[in-house]
Amino acid sequence: MTELFENRTMALMDVIGAYGLGLWDLSGGILHLDQKAGEIIGIGEKSVKLDTFLYLVHESDRDVIKQVFNLVNEKPGSHQIADYRILYRGSYRWVRSLGKGYSKGGKNFVLGTTQVLEGRALEYFTTRADSAAVELSQKEKLYRCVSETAEILLNAEDSGFEKTVQLSMEIIGNAAGLARVYMYKNHLVEGILCCTEIYEWTDSIEPTLGEEYTTDIPYHSWPGLEETLTRANNYNHLVREVSSEIESFVPTGIKALLIVPVFIKDLLWGFVGYDRSREQRFTGAEESVLRSAGLLLANSVIRYDLNKNLYLAVDKINTTSIRADALEVFAYTDALTGLHNRRHFMELAMGSLEKARRFNTTCFAMILDLDFFKKVNDTYGHLAGDEVLKNASMVMKNTLRAYDLLCRYGGEEFVVLTDTSKEAVMLLAERIRDSIENTPCVHGNILVPCTVSIGVAESNPVCSVSELIDMADKGLYQAKELGRNRVVFYDANAPAKT
Repeated sequence: MTELFENRTMALMDVIGAYGLGLWDLSGGILHLDQKAGEIIGIGEKSVKLDTFLYLVHESDRDVIKQVFNLVNEKPGSHQIADYRILYRGSYRWVRSLGKGYSKGGKNFVLGTTQVLEGRALEYFTTRADSAAVELSQKEKLYRCVSETAEILLNAEDSGFEKTVQLSMEIIGNAAGLARVYMYKNHLVEGILCCTEIYEWTDSIEPTLGEEYTTDIPYHSWPGLEETLTRANNYNHLVREVSSEIESFVPTGIKALLIVPVFIKDLLWGFVGYDRSREQRFTGAEESVLRSAGLLLANSVIRYDLNKNLYLAVDKINTTSIRADALEVFAYTDALTGLHNRRHFMELAMGSLEKARRFNTTCFAMILDLDFFKKVNDTYGHLAGDEVLKNASMVMKNTLRAYDLLCRYGGEEFVVLTDTSKEAVMLLAERIRDSIENTPCVHGNILVPCTVSIGVAESNPVCSVSELIDMADKGLYQAKELGRNRVVFYDANAPAKT
């Protein structure tokens, strides 16, 4: 259990690397650091011996650190604070560490944060371990509350996890003087990126306006929000500055909002939001701490979701990070068909095109569009449409070679990249067309017929993947103009052939 706790802590440190979080294992004599904390004390490693750390502390201040350790050993559960000088790039600078000590599995720990102290003369500092003797700034209170939140989330049991998240939001909300804390998770609704609220805490205001304002909300309903978040930027505005569409979703009495994006690798998973009732934009210091708090909350929710087997499996937490193989599948795969999604296909295709250039060969792209797909949805319903997409995907996958690249490009469009010859690619495309036409989808007791139009193009030494697909798309356009359910090779210098 203790080992799992330490591993979870280090996993969270990897996720929120710019926070300054540290776990001091007093029993084992080890100090674990996240990226920011390592930068502050000038140590590149994620784990160092406490003796090494003490060597970097100014000789006059080492007793202060030792006194903190002694107090934690004597009083598990107590809050501790210490100001001390530490060697950094050849000179000493003042830092402040805040933390809470406790025992777990027979071992004593301090979980806390370290900050650089700037802008005050050294004579104002008295290094002391008694937390009551030092008045904490608002920023330091936020740092402390995030450390406490980290402890709560690290110790959370799955059976009471939802209540733990609500408690964590309440701690953060009270410490930051907020009126509301909330979390939204992304998902697709008929191919449109939407989000749904999954957690919310409010103080002295009415909760959100109703289910229609919190469930399956398309991002295009909130102009500018998706663009800001996908660039990994915070959305920090006074309510009077935002668009009327966003303002309509804000509860009465809210004057300022901060929305923090949450990513799994480069996939926007969702966001954590903070609202307050006074008309004051969030400062840079508040953004930094609340961003870390949001990542702590969201990472814990992601881990909990994985434990519930939402996206099948996740590798165990190891000593450096959460192995998110299941999340990689989610990030790279189209959920409906199981094929590569567009983004991952483009990454793989760039490598294939570069290889072709290096060996002075060419690649061929096919773009395939299911004929009259809208009519399928209108006639048989969207569930039948989904079955048609899955059926066509299966036919394509079974027809292609294992190393040919196939993706769902969007809607009812698919793209293939292959390195065969022109004659072979035309035969392959014709075989796919014939197989789809002769493999109708069975939905319930109904046979849903389907045909496909295909455009094919050959790469040249200077074209990009997008340009190659665009050439194939012109062949697809010709195939539709000629009556659909056919294959057309696009040649910019010659008439199209069927």
